[in-house]
Amino acid sequence: MMNISRPILDSVNLTDIQEFELVDIISSHALQLGFDYFSFVLRIPQSLTRPKLKSFDNYSEDWRRYYQKNECLLTDPAIQLSMRSSKPVVWTEKLYHQNKILWQEMKKDGHFVGVTQSCWGPQSIAGFLSFARGGAPISKTELKTIEQVLRPLSLSLFTRFYDLYRLDETYNTDEQIITLREREILRWTGDGKTAEDISIILNITPRTVHFHMNNVLNKLIVSNKVHAVMKAHLIGLL
Repeated sequence: MMNISRPILDSVNLTDIQEFELVDIISSHALQLGFDYFSFVLRIPQSLTRPKLKSFDNYSEDWRRYYQKNECLLTDPAIQLSMRSSKPVVWTEKLYHQNKILWQEMKKDGHFVGVTQSCWGPQSIAGFLSFARGGAPISKTELKTIEQVLRPLSLSLFTRFYDLYRLDETYNTDEQIITLREREILRWTGDGKTAEDISIILNITPRTVHFHMNNVLNKLIVSNKVHAVMKAHLIGLL
């Protein structure tokens, strides 16, 4: 059993390490837990329907090509459920009932037994760490052991990739800071209020409401107020 009393990867500097070396390190953790494969995905919500994805894994090139070509990450039931749960999600045939094609492809490729752990950071950026194998299903006892490693490892990877890609700088530049007044107007807009309604509520002119909303559109790089409200909510501004 590996030592889980200290944060995993504390001694690993991702700015100096090559990706193949990191793959070897995580593969080693996976093997110690009885799994042949792993993947880590960073989901960055730069778009409402097409989030930016950064990932690395030790799957075969054929599987990686299939998964990316068919955009499986957007429909993978394990990922979808992990986005709504902080607990490890165990892969089962029942879970993949809505995506039987993907389940069958996973079985053919020999990694249909698996578990996914999510972790979340600022601006709704999420990380997903998965371990997978063929063979025996994951027992309740095994899951308890896995969970002790999955949580700190997923958080460790998330933190280091967040820093590596400088996501804090990307989302928190001076040009993107939403003022208190702009936030108020966004919230009322999200509640269906018109500029005239908001002007009465906040005791300002409709022209001032439009002025602040135009500033929001420019800061969030969107084209209309509906998109502005949705994106602000998506990245945690509302």
